[in-house]
Amino acid sequence: MRFRTEITRSLAALARSCVIRLSPDQVHFIVPGNESSTGVQVWSQVKVATLFDAYKIESNANNEIWVELHLDSLLKVLRSADSSVGSITESKSTAALTESDVTLKLNKKGQQPIWAFEIRGYTAQRKPMSITHEIPVKILSPKRQAELNEPLCPQPDIHVVLPNLLELRNIVSRLSHLADDVKVSANHEGRLELTAKSSRVNLTTTWNELNVPTANCQLLPTRQEQPLPPPDHMFTVSVAIKGFLKFLTSHLVGGTAIACICEDHCLIAYVYIGELNEAGGVLTFFIPAKITDD
Repeated sequence: MRFRTEITRSLAALARSCVIRLSPDQVHFIVPGNESSTGVQVWSQVKVATLFDAYKIESNANNEIWVELHLDSLLKVLRSADSSVGSITESKSTAALTESDVTLKLNKKGQQPIWAFEIRGYTAQRKPMSITHEIPVKILSPKRQAELNEPLCPQPDIHVVLPNLLELRNIVSRLSHLADDVKVSANHEGRLELTAKSSRVNLTTTWNELNVPTANCQLLPTRQEQPLPPPDHMFTVSVAIKGFLKFLTSHLVGGTAIACICEDHCLIAYVYIGELNEAGGVLTFFIPAKITDD
């Protein structure tokens, strides 16, 4: 259940609700801009095998199901499942079950669609036990599905592999006490700068020799090759620190992150689940630029 809980925690930091699109091979997590107080959007896809041991989906709409749900409700269920599943001796929960598994089904209760999570296992006394949690969901109409479109962004000016996200989050958290916005700058020498500026302070944090993915990197969306600028040229975008911090909650997923700067437009961040070369999915964050007076 690890990735399921951590992905949900990352999304719950952004918005109250989330759209989940289930398809035969991928599970898509979508937080549109109108759901987030900071304008940060999430358009992510995760391989089915990353989330489920066994998986079957059937529908009259190309075997896809789109649901919308409250993230707090989903997070509570996943935490309950985490505390219930696994060895009795390994868990701090007195309700932990051995030889347990969790089954997720889309059902109806009257006219209300629900996701039912059934946890089955054995107690410490080897008695079979079943625990069921139900979450109300909304089935999205084809019209609503068509209204959900990934943001259109210009071709990024630069990509750079970010430092450890937890380390980065701790630094940005300190900067949030100094300013409302942060300038994110990078160049092709692998230099990354975060600058917080206010009437009281002008503070820059710098990393050097970070990895800069090439244009043919298979982990990134296809893009047109363009002449490279001078290696020391810095590309910059200003974003709200609150929005940047909400993205950095994705450190819970624990994967490599690549930032893409579209100057004066947005910052795009890809957070990979698991090992980079065998990623089980990617969470994609779109953080809109803040227009500054500088």
